Amino acid sequence: MPPSIFLTAAARTKLPNRTSISFRDACYFIETFVNGGQRCYASHSNPHSKTSIPPGSNQPPSHRPYNSRQTLLHRTYISLLRSTPLMVVFQHNNLRANELVAIRRDLKFAMANVDAQVAASQPAPIPDEDGNVPPQPRPVGEQVKIMVVNTELFSASLRVAEYLPKDSKVGSSSGPEAYDMTVQHRGSHPMEALLVGPVGVIQFPTVSPPHLLAVLNLLFPEKATFRKGTDPLFISGVSKMLLLGAKVDKVGGPTIDTGALKHITSLGDLVTLRGQLLGLMQSAGAGLVATLQSPVKALWVTMDGRRKMLDPESQKSAEEEGPSDPPAA
Repeated sequence: MPPSIFLTAAARTKLPNRTSISFRDACYFIETFVNGGQRCYASHSNPHSKTSIPPGSNQPPSHRPYNSRQTLLHRTYISLLRSTPLMVVFQHNNLRANELVAIRRDLKFAMANVDAQVAASQPAPIPDEDGNVPPQPRPVGEQVKIMVVNTELFSASLRVAEYLPKDSKVGSSSGPEAYDMTVQHRGSHPMEALLVGPVGVIQFPTVSPPHLLAVLNLLFPEKATFRKGTDPLFISGVSKMLLLGAKVDKVGGPTIDTGALKHITSLGDLVTLRGQLLGLMQSAGAGLVATLQSPVKALWVTMDGRRKMLDPESQKSAEEEGPSDPPAA
């Protein structure tokens, strides 16, 4: 396509009055968009301009314009990284919208079944003195979400969430100060090695092995066997997904591979883990008490035997008693 068409299209494009994008950047944006490139963001001549501050607001400026999609995604990803204890990362190959809808629908049904099984295995809540039953926490399965992320913005959000000092006096995590303080850590986080190509994440509100096992069996099965009546869109969507790894814990948590992720699924639910931990603590305490008491018991037996040897009355009473007769058959 000749360049004159792009120049004509850029000249006819009505850009907002408060934007500072150049005519050359507009041509490059239209050309990249028409050619189908993945990156069709026009470079901004001054990223920290007045458009990064909402009019009539004391909010600190953002690295991008405050009303842009990049700023919204950046803040969403930072909040996600700071509040999600377990995040599973997968790669998808041209996952379509209707396939993603089918995956989310089946994932919702599977999580509801796991919530019902976990609720049935837990004891009934004990009412308080007034007879009021304490409120139950929100089921874990309702908070399990799957989303496709922008890899570049997610990497930038990961750097800010991980490497921005807590005592740093910055107005906003999406501001230019936060960007300048974390840009030197580009490519240093282990999770950034997974953010290549089209990537999505599955967020868990807590590390729940039953829910994690259900997600892995549903979306990343070792053998592609589906029950009769399964939605074909779900089957085609799952076949395009590849498990890469996971990030455990919130800020500062490690990045684990698929083997360690599958090992978590064999731990059992939270109630079982608490019971095992309580039993381990009790056995360890009992063993420690027995270990501490054994020298004292040995010393007491030795001293009591020595006392009987030195006391004449004890020896005389032992001789008078004599050996005890065996019991009659």
